[in-house]
Amino acid sequence: MMKGKLLIATLGVALLPVASLADHAWNDYHWARTTNSFDLTVINSTTNDWDEYVTLAIGDWSQSSVLNLVEDTSGSTSRKERRQCRGGDGTVRICNLAYGQTGWLGIAGISIDTNSHITTGYTKLNDTYFASSFYNDPSWKLSVTCQELGHDVGLGHQDEDFNNDSLFSCMDYQDPPYEYANAHDFDQLAAIYGHTDSYDSYSGGSGGGGGGGDGDGGCNAPPGKGCNKGALPGSNRDIGWGVSLGRRGQQETFMRIDPDGTRHITHVTWALGH
Repeated sequence: MMKGKLLIATLGVALLPVASLADHAWNDYHWARTTNSFDLTVINSTTNDWDEYVTLAIGDWSQSSVLNLVEDTSGSTSRKERRQCRGGDGTVRICNLAYGQTGWLGIAGISIDTNSHITTGYTKLNDTYFASSFYNDPSWKLSVTCQELGHDVGLGHQDEDFNNDSLFSCMDYQDPPYEYANAHDFDQLAAIYGHTDSYDSYSGGSGGGGGGGDGDGGCNAPPGKGCNKGALPGSNRDIGWGVSLGRRGQQETFMRIDPDGTRHITHVTWALGH
């Protein structure tokens, strides 16, 4: 990662929305582009059992009028690559691995420049939970894949209460899950990308760089359905999140600053009861 970039890692939890960008944008983070529509490369480093869900989710988001996700199937599936899951400059990388009892099903991270423009992104899918009888289900796999890629292009959640009626969007916390984006998601993308910028922060190429990290935290699983086993607040601080900036209810934010000035911010949603 280049000096001065800001890494935001999240399990797909929205920060406070920006009023001018409707109601489920992830702050004002977006990819810079000089055209009204752009192609964003998603490097697929998942194993074969995830390929179908990645392809479906990429195709779903590509129905947007302002962006098109292009799958790069040449991504390495080595264990090291999938653990690091580093998005190259201007691209998104998606990986799966048994990351352990972290408390999260999937996690998305973005690096941003000083203009709040995304410069790289990643998504991790945690096979530790997806191997269980509850989550080893196509609807859960596709829903989480869809949601995390939605975060990589600047979307937050439409709703985070599992007890509310379904909004029929993968950007909604719900059980059973919903696997696809809905019209409001595409309207939100149109609002986020309803302008052009003076430069492009995306690239059609693939490669290394960026910062995946192990991203241990957050939970988009229903309460009591497997999150945060052995991952209590406090025990995670040793993995590189840094210091807590404060906790409100189930939400907590951490910051770590590297010697070169790069800031890493991790936004966590703890499971109920922890």
